[in-house]
Amino acid sequence: MVKRYRNCFVVALLAASFSLPGMADDSMGDSSNDVSPQPRTTVVMMGTGTPVLKHDRAGQAILIVVDKQMYLFDAGPGFVKGFDALSGKSFMPEDIYFSNDSVYGEMNKVFITHLDSDHVLGLPELMLRPWIMGRSEPLKMVGPRGLNEMASNIIEAYQSDIDHRLYGTQPANELGFTVDVTEISDNQVVHEDDKATVTAFRVPHGSWAEGMSFGYRVETPDKTVVISGDTRHDEALYEHFEGADILIHEVMSKAGVGQMAQDWQDYMYHAHTSTQQLADIGNKIAPELLVMTHPLLFGQTDEQLHDEMAGYYDGNFKLASDLDIYE
Repeated sequence: MVKRYRNCFVVALLAASFSLPGMADDSMGDSSNDVSPQPRTTVVMMGTGTPVLKHDRAGQAILIVVDKQMYLFDAGPGFVKGFDALSGKSFMPEDIYFSNDSVYGEMNKVFITHLDSDHVLGLPELMLRPWIMGRSEPLKMVGPRGLNEMASNIIEAYQSDIDHRLYGTQPANELGFTVDVTEISDNQVVHEDDKATVTAFRVPHGSWAEGMSFGYRVETPDKTVVISGDTRHDEALYEHFEGADILIHEVMSKAGVGQMAQDWQDYMYHAHTSTQQLADIGNKIAPELLVMTHPLLFGQTDEQLHDEMAGYYDGNFKLASDLDIYE
């Protein structure tokens, strides 16, 4: 079910139909002599952190780029500055100040998994800084119920800043700070264009009600990337993971959580996925690459978490760090 808002935070109705993989347009005729460059999908881990404060891990944010079109998933604290490290990369849009035809204009859509603060504290930056630098269209936002209210409250909180830029001497446009919000509560296609189809699927995460926490499946011409969001292990999710070239999944140390008080262990297993459980997923799904993110260490080091996972899983996997790039 989709909830839409008909005000300055409105999003247009999502198209209900889309072309299935493998379906061709008969009107195209014989294109054997027309060779187009193969689209290339790049994944950048903009933020890999958790609520724990780590100087080298920004909050959760994952960027998928297809032919310089950008799709952002989650907006944790501190991730926006990481775009500076990508400036000049061949797969990225140009870094041009005060232009919508730039990386700032391409920061125009974000898909939120759930409303835990470590996944959304970067929203004010994403709404305002690209606008200041040139974005002149509303930021499209997709996520669970409550996202529209959150976005409205952010704009209200920063109204003084917005007003002095709009009505002072600084050149500014009137749309780049606004948002188009689509709230979702069910498994559904939430975005489709000529580069990517994004499908949301519900995931179980702690005490969040059903339909309040999501993962996303992103299908591009050359890759399928699946982002788990925060979730406990649930075999019902495997159908959404199937066929993933890159599976990006949260993880917690089984050894670390085992040292916690029983009530905390119960909570963590109700909300998150251990290394052993993630290995079971990897063995079943067999992605080309399994990426561990949002590492809950509970006293373990990154190296110990990596070794722990290696003890359970023989497939190709990485423990993500901020600004890791996968192609």
